[in-house]
Amino acid sequence: MSIHKAVTLLALACWWAVAPCQAAGTNDGYAVVVSRATLDRPEWKKVVDALVAKHHGQVIVYDRLDQARAGLARLFPRYACFVATPAEATRQFVAEVHRLTRQLDDDPYTDLLWGILTGYDAANALRIARQEQPLVIRRVVAGTEVALEMCEEGAWYSELKPGRRVRKKPGQQPTAEIGATDTTQELVEALNHSQADLFVTSGHATERDWQIGFGYRNGSFRSEAGRLFGLDTRQHRYPIHSPNPKVYLAVGNCLMGHIDGPDTMALAFLNSGGVDQMVAYTVPTWYGYGGWGCLDYFVEQ
Repeated sequence: MSIHKAVTLLALACWWAVAPCQAAGTNDGYAVVVSRATLDRPEWKKVVDALVAKHHGQVIVYDRLDQARAGLARLFPRYACFVATPAEATRQFVAEVHRLTRQLDDDPYTDLLWGILTGYDAANALRIARQEQPLVIRRVVAGTEVALEMCEEGAWYSELKPGRRVRKKPGQQPTAEIGATDTTQELVEALNHSQADLFVTSGHATERDWQIGFGYRNGSFRSEAGRLFGLDTRQHRYPIHSPNPKVYLAVGNCLMGHIDGPDTMALAFLNSGGVDQMVAYTVPTWYGYGGWGCLDYFVEQ
């Protein structure tokens, strides 16, 4: 069956969330929060304008992020989208947004649903902002175990057992297979050709690579200048071009959401990976519930 869930990015402690929050209706209120420096750039103003037009949102402009608090507290929207250039969307910025969104009233809890919209460049962010169709999860590709019985079709590749993969075809039960231990090319081809709606990863990662095998030697995904590519254990390179809209949950990866320059994995996933909505850590992690719990809630419940 399809997973008919509203894809609102969950921004949990020490997390990176990217893409516009999906407002259920204009009566709930939608704020677009942006720095004056970014709004003054014509190419990024188009991103803000697209969000305002789509969600009938109100714009809150700041010179320092904490200055947005008064406007957010006054409007008290249900949703807020923080538009940021890649240079602004740092780990510190993510942490400051977390704190800010808990300070609109007197209790310690988050006061709205929020996400950060950025991209490799303004054109990339504008593509995400203009996405109109709801993201309904039917096809799943994963580099770690996922509950395929909850999905129409898909495949996951084990990060722990060499060569193990599980596939599900529409109307059938998942079936396990044993194949090549280097799954780099298979994963690239799955992203490029299967029209996957959801991509899930775990295992070791840095800002510039994802190691496909956690418990054994496998290839990797890497990034360069906004482009993703696979690099197998024989050093063969496989370009990734997967433009269909998708959700990416980096549930068990360290640093996948940390943007510290133009060659980061996060920006490449948004750009050549076709990711419209993403959840990932900006810090090292070890089996944190913020990541794996998100997968549980998103897919299994």
